[in-house]
Amino acid sequence: MGISRKEFVRNGAAVMTGHLTVAEVPAGQAIDYAASAHVESWLHHPAIGDPSWDTFEREARNPIHRGREPYWWPVNGTLFHDPVSHLWYAYVSVYPRGYWPPPPADVLILRESASGVWDEVGYVFGRNRPEYACGGGRVGAATDLHVAYADGKYHGVFGWCDPDNRRGGLGYAVSDRPDGPFHVRGGPIHDDAVRTPVMGRYVRAYASTLIKRKRDWIILHMMSTPGNAGGTWALFAMVGERPDGPYADPIPLLAPQLDLYHPPIAEFFPAFTRGGRVYAPATSVAMNRTYQSLFSAPIENAHHPHAWRIGRLGSMWHAEPHTWEAMGIWGQTIACVATREGILRALFAAKDRADVGGIGIARRPWSRSLRNGFVLSAPNAPAYAVLRRRAKAFRLRTAMRADGGLRVCWGCRGPLGPDHPYADSRPSSEMSRDRHELRLGGGRWSVVAISATGVETALATGELPLASHGTEISINQEDKRAVITLDGSLLWVGVCPARTGRIEIVADPASIVRVDRFLLTGAERSVEDDWLATEALSGAAAPTGEWKEVRSLKFRHGVGYETDAPGARAKWNVIGSRFTVWSPRDPAYGEAEALLDGTPVGRLDLRSDAPMPSAPVATFSAREGRHALTIVAKKGLVPCDTLTVASGI
Repeated sequence: MGISRKEFVRNGAAVMTGHLTVAEVPAGQAIDYAASAHVESWLHHPAIGDPSWDTFEREARNPIHRGREPYWWPVNGTLFHDPVSHLWYAYVSVYPRGYWPPPPADVLILRESASGVWDEVGYVFGRNRPEYACGGGRVGAATDLHVAYADGKYHGVFGWCDPDNRRGGLGYAVSDRPDGPFHVRGGPIHDDAVRTPVMGRYVRAYASTLIKRKRDWIILHMMSTPGNAGGTWALFAMVGERPDGPYADPIPLLAPQLDLYHPPIAEFFPAFTRGGRVYAPATSVAMNRTYQSLFSAPIENAHHPHAWRIGRLGSMWHAEPHTWEAMGIWGQTIACVATREGILRALFAAKDRADVGGIGIARRPWSRSLRNGFVLSAPNAPAYAVLRRRAKAFRLRTAMRADGGLRVCWGCRGPLGPDHPYADSRPSSEMSRDRHELRLGGGRWSVVAISATGVETALATGELPLASHGTEISINQEDKRAVITLDGSLLWVGVCPARTGRIEIVADPASIVRVDRFLLTGAERSVEDDWLATEALSGAAAPTGEWKEVRSLKFRHGVGYETDAPGARAKWNVIGSRFTVWSPRDPAYGEAEALLDGTPVGRLDLRSDAPMPSAPVATFSAREGRHALTIVAKKGLVPCDTLTVASGI
């Protein structure tokens, strides 16, 4: 849809629309925050939302595979470009709904012809499951195959589990051809039945990538809890002299339990290589799984945790309004191959509303990862694009399109964070409080004021003009009133006192919002936000039950957590330079220790002679950037409340 250039506002000058005078814009230069130069001016968060400037384009023949009886869930695929035949292969894990009911999962091989058509070659394992994955006359699962070519052979690592999913790990198979047959060799590379938990909780190895190095082989793989029950996920490495092993014990590389900045609730797989480096994408396991991050390390040093760096946090992927991917990307993250021609080709899994999975292919130039204009995807839950700026009196001019419901919000003061700290989380309802909203959708518009307690007051409402495309929205917030136009025509003017707060875009569930222009005048180059305790428990991957939710007005936003488990951790992964810990005090409370990026910075004595409501108990400062603020329970009952983060940007 083309964007018309209205003359409603030009160069910040006052103009007349009927009998309405639009005031001068606030002092300062208008900045287009939809331009890719401002990608880091927005919050990128696994559960809250991820506005994306990515340049991935879907390929024309998608989907290349759809789920069918009995394997309705194709997921966790890997992409392979054969250096011998120069053909492309996809090794797609296929599962029944629910993952573990019979029949056990397998791997389907797809091959792309020279004409670009993908054909099915067959299943990798079929009846030839590894002996160690079978028992009691039943066969277990063999899945998540990743293939590497070396010395004239096609070497594969895969995940396996027994029929009851009580035992599992990694295995090795080899073939003379990329389309098989693959033959399982030796015993399991990793067997969680004979392993001691790493970091006290990581047992199940799965989702592996096999890479040949100069003198050895390295497997980058995920680890999770027994039976891959989830709750915490981390990237590990194993090193061996031969592709079939034996391999040394797993080394933790990237994990939420480390006292460093790390995006919460994310799974890796598979990794890919380019130019002497290995890249490991990770995807959110929140309700909206559009958030992707990228880590990398030199291949030869990839088994060293200190070698890993953050390449990009968010803005790597966006959803499209195709019926077969209506529920967005799911399973593991995008499976990429970097070509010699400078293209990054990616395989991804998606699901439709009938819970049937599909496999698609996308591509982008390696050298151009961002474009101007962003997409906010909300396939399964609301998604927030949060501008990391504060504004009071301002003028906003946008050009955007929405497939579904859309909200433009200002004066936003609600705390940030997920609704709970575990998988399938969504933005907390606390975020939708203490703000003004322009709502568009269902053929209607409304302007709503929402109090800090969540009480909504409709300031105006009406039907959208039939001729309106809803592409251009202008909001002029003056000291005492707001003026809103839609596609150059006045929509509403009324009493709306200015208040300092964030500006946000919200995509309603099952919506996709495309923002081509976001011109803002009057924003401050600073921000100060409250982050909820749910963010801290998610950031530390706190085990279920370790912290107890408590709803009480003694907490800053009416809800917090308490624990009596010594060593229990809560970690906020945030961006800023000043961090203020809020907490109630109580005769029943004890002590905690605060760490900033792993360095102890203070002891928090939370005991008092009488109950005291939440208040600042400590403030820490650091250079502007990404930081991890960790609270560790040391003595007695310890609360987790709110962290206020200030950023000078």
